[in-house]
Amino acid sequence: MKIGGYDVVDSMGRSTTVVSAGVGGGSGGSSGVYGGVGVVAQGSASSASSASWNRSSKNGSFPSSPASNVVVPLPMPSPRLQAVYISNLLDRPDSQETMAMKYLTETRGLTRQTLRKYGVGLGAYNFRRNDAVVTAGGGGNGSMTNHHLQFVRADCITFPWIMRASEVHEQEVLRGSVFDQGQLQQWSSERKESNKVDRKKEEQDGGNHDDKEEEKEEEEENQEDRFVLRRIKARALEQKSWQRLDPPGGGWGLFGWHTVPEDAKEIVLTEGEYDAMAVYQATGRPAVSLPNGCRSLPVEVLPMLERFETIYLWMDSDVPGREGAEQFAKKIGVNRCLLVQPEPSVDGLSPPKDANEALLRGMDLDEMIMKASVLPHERILTFRELRGQVLHEMLNPNEYAGVPVPSLPKFTEIIKGFRRGELTVLTGPTGSGKTTFLGQLSLDFAENGINTLWGSFEIKNTRLMHKLLHQFSRGPLPSDQVNKAQVLEVLADRFENLPLYFMKFHGGSDIDDVLDAMEYAAYVHDVEHIILDNMQFMISRNSPKYSNSFDKFDIQDMAVEKFRKFATNKNVHVTLVVHPRKEEEGMKLGISSVYGSAKATQEADNVLILQKDPTNENRKFVEVKKNRYDGTLGHCPLYYQIDSKRYSEDPGAKLPIKNAPHAPAATNQYNASTIETRVPPQHFNSQRYAKILADRDHL
Repeated sequence: MKIGGYDVVDSMGRSTTVVSAGVGGGSGGSSGVYGGVGVVAQGSASSASSASWNRSSKNGSFPSSPASNVVVPLPMPSPRLQAVYISNLLDRPDSQETMAMKYLTETRGLTRQTLRKYGVGLGAYNFRRNDAVVTAGGGGNGSMTNHHLQFVRADCITFPWIMRASEVHEQEVLRGSVFDQGQLQQWSSERKESNKVDRKKEEQDGGNHDDKEEEKEEEEENQEDRFVLRRIKARALEQKSWQRLDPPGGGWGLFGWHTVPEDAKEIVLTEGEYDAMAVYQATGRPAVSLPNGCRSLPVEVLPMLERFETIYLWMDSDVPGREGAEQFAKKIGVNRCLLVQPEPSVDGLSPPKDANEALLRGMDLDEMIMKASVLPHERILTFRELRGQVLHEMLNPNEYAGVPVPSLPKFTEIIKGFRRGELTVLTGPTGSGKTTFLGQLSLDFAENGINTLWGSFEIKNTRLMHKLLHQFSRGPLPSDQVNKAQVLEVLADRFENLPLYFMKFHGGSDIDDVLDAMEYAAYVHDVEHIILDNMQFMISRNSPKYSNSFDKFDIQDMAVEKFRKFATNKNVHVTLVVHPRKEEEGMKLGISSVYGSAKATQEADNVLILQKDPTNENRKFVEVKKNRYDGTLGHCPLYYQIDSKRYSEDPGAKLPIKNAPHAPAATNQYNASTIETRVPPQHFNSQRYAKILADRDHL
């Protein structure tokens, strides 16, 4: 079909339905228009190539071929797509007001003027069904295809990332590409018309007409360095965890960036989009939000924040929010960051969870910002500085338990999750399934938005990803080649959206090189959990630096000490696989069975042992032999499901088909750790970022 003369097709080339109210049927993914040729965001049953790159070559957006070394600019949507979304939300008669508008104005307390200023819109996107299941025990190859192709269409609030062309160009240069300035004329014309419509609608919504602001906008439109639409973030009304970044594979930006005056010296950086709009609406201060919640501050957007003298970090007042604020302050520069941490009111009411809740409760947001405090010193603390965190931990112990393993609830009940800043040692006899066990854990983490880094020194990354992809499917793959190829393409699209990263090491490796790669991942990708599999291969005699000076035990002790220090200083969880000593066949392993000296188990916060069951080859046990968090020890059974290559605590369990959103929503179920043990990275600058990019070959 056509919208304003522009064809809209889905990723398979089929015409799809776009309803101006954001409600309607139709197959395919998200509806959109890119430079006159419509495509959909990833989420429909198609490969990434067909979903992401179905564009006209005149846009200069084609990726290079596999044989080409040319780095092409990242894909960007057309402003016309954003104009359609804004119209869907804001330009309907009052008698046809959508549920989305009622939600934004009544539930979120935002005005139409604020929504229009920030460019909020309404679109429809497709998401995988969450209720599809497969039997873990086997059978039913034919049904697997249907499970992987089931999608549900949902209305989404859209949040545009609008930034200047020079800022896009700077990001592309750091990637080794060049932003196509030839696109500016088309985008400028589209945006100019959109701005005129926006000004008229703003007046109709009750906003004041500002001639100076209009003249300023026209002056900006006539400049070469114009605003362009970098990307669109879509969030479903039905489920917060259903999110899309449109187009797939695009660049990073900050929501609300186009509203920040050029001469602004202060800015408020919030965790969510509604919080940024709440701050602006209540105080008039420039406010933008993180692109992916409190779990990530992409290094690509750091240069945009360089010009500000003061940056107020207002994250949610839960555990992940406090951790994120402290982490981002160190990433941006602690000397110019202030943390907004609302205190309980004098009448005993708890502090607001976020800025949007403060707006809804009629609180003074400007006063809260004025009371923002500096990050406490790394090595010197008082109880006053940690009082709130200590009392919160005592009152809400479950929030500090750690990252759970949803697929293994009994195991989670024992270990209480995986906490940041800790070291876990995993051991087990050869063939006990250590890599399989860790693969399942890493998928559980990634599906819950935890950025996870794999270091596989024994198995090549291609084989590891093969195993992970099969585990991710949660069932058998079709036997016939046609269906298998289609299902694998869909699986690969979803798997690619998981926040999983892999180090490019294999066999004996220099420990310092491994640590450099880990530091890069922690800084650039905000990695929270690192898996190293395994110690013996990493420090094998092929490692040239230490083989002539130390024996294996000394090398291992030194490596364990460094990994322990890294976990503490960088506030990440490190899981280290250490093979056991040679024991008699069939003998049950104990904590003293871990190879090497006692340092590994002494330094570890958790020690896990995979035990074989001599009476049942499909059953194993994971035993918690050390748990520094609360001392709980025990074991739970693991039944190997051959069809899914996963473990289950129940041999007859059914495995749900998970939805893997591109930008997972942050939750409040994660952990916290003491702040006095972290070491801040250097203040960001372009030279440091260039060096980081040069070092990224390790990943």
